[in-house]
Amino acid sequence: MISADELLTAGTALRFATIGSYAGAFAGYVGSLGAVKKIRIATVATVLAVMGVTAHTAYLISRWIAAGEIEIAARINTGDVLSSSDRFWYMVSHPPYTNLFDALNFTGWALMIAWLIVQRRWGLHVVGALAAAIALIAMGEASLVSEQNIEPLVPALQSYWILIHVAMLFVSYALFTLGAAAALLFLVRAGTKTTVLGAAQAGISALLLFVSGGSSLITRAAYEMAPGWTHLVPSRLRPGKFLTSVQAVHQIVGEKSVKLLVEVPGVGPFLLAAALILTAGAIVYFLRRQRESDVTGLRLVMAGFALLTIGLGVLVYRIATGTEISVPPGVQIAPGETGPFQFGFASNYSLGLVALIWGTTLGFLVTARWRTAIENLLPDKRRLEDVTYRMVIVGWPLLGVGIVMGGVWANEAWGRFWGWDPKETWALITWIVYAGYLHTRITLGWTGKRTAAIAVAAFAVVVFTFMGVNLGLTGDGLHSYGAG
Repeated sequence: MISADELLTAGTALRFATIGSYAGAFAGYVGSLGAVKKIRIATVATVLAVMGVTAHTAYLISRWIAAGEIEIAARINTGDVLSSSDRFWYMVSHPPYTNLFDALNFTGWALMIAWLIVQRRWGLHVVGALAAAIALIAMGEASLVSEQNIEPLVPALQSYWILIHVAMLFVSYALFTLGAAAALLFLVRAGTKTTVLGAAQAGISALLLFVSGGSSLITRAAYEMAPGWTHLVPSRLRPGKFLTSVQAVHQIVGEKSVKLLVEVPGVGPFLLAAALILTAGAIVYFLRRQRESDVTGLRLVMAGFALLTIGLGVLVYRIATGTEISVPPGVQIAPGETGPFQFGFASNYSLGLVALIWGTTLGFLVTARWRTAIENLLPDKRRLEDVTYRMVIVGWPLLGVGIVMGGVWANEAWGRFWGWDPKETWALITWIVYAGYLHTRITLGWTGKRTAAIAVAAFAVVVFTFMGVNLGLTGDGLHSYGAG
């Protein structure tokens, strides 16, 4: 029987194969937009997407089986005698979406499955390019999560509800992602003014920069991140073997363990300046939103992007070349976390947020520069609008049922159906926002730019719901098992 260590090693190879296939599919779909032989190139891209989904599926299965073996070994090591039915349950009870690393990989897989279904019905290769790009972003973000190893589930998660409740939520998030991508393309195709798109993009980018930088970015122009510490995790199935794990450093504040944040030298001033200039760009674009475009707003966004590029470059350089970090005086490090501490890519998830802001800003600048050419490459706007509606009409009930099932599970685990936990609250807000989208479209008869804008705004709520708890932006909650 293949051990968990061997499955995880094979899974890593499958994950790299998946990333390579998705990258090829993205390049193919983009290339097909302006090529003479569009069908041939798009067919190659589709084949690569199918190959990627196949490898991705095998990767998730390998993680699932490895997790099952780890669960079984953990109980055997404690002296439990397991029957065949017990072994079967523990083999399937730990699905590949129980921490942030696996959840991002699973959501990327569900997104590509949804895209292949959409392509079979509508085509829309430009949507495929965005789907592949988002799947790559999700898997790239997962690589920056510190807790990537599989550990036995905590008691609160040892329930059959995890197989249903969590999966339904992540599948709905994937559908909403694809719907938002189509809605964004619709807004461009429908002639939404560049000033309006620029105001939204620059404003959201500035807000996310302030959020990812925290109060220190504003008050001291300092950018803080969590250093990492490396330790060896003993293999439960192969005595004497160890797995290397990179973890974020935690400090004790009162009776709680929270991530220790230390300043990354030289990064803060660039990110703060970028955030302020992007804010100015958003204001200028908003005030001149009646115009088709605006040179001043564009120049401000370009300047903000340049500063953001320098800040991101310095940040990557500091992480790649960082030496040992001294712990500030008076800080009590959590028990079991021994130095040396230093910055590491896998311990700094906020790096992914900054990179995401950089990528979306670049996308806007490209769109603003070649707006007419891009519009001519996009499909009929009615087809894009139809995709958005179909994704929401399927994802919304999945989200609703998933929330109800989560309440039933919470009643079993914590003795209450609803407790206004941050994740519960924001999941409900997400459901209400998408209910508003469906209400305005079905009952009020809204179509076009208004509903597309609602779909894009609703997706922003999805991102916050998915990531807010894990990044600690909503305070402490009971749904923080997957923090990365």
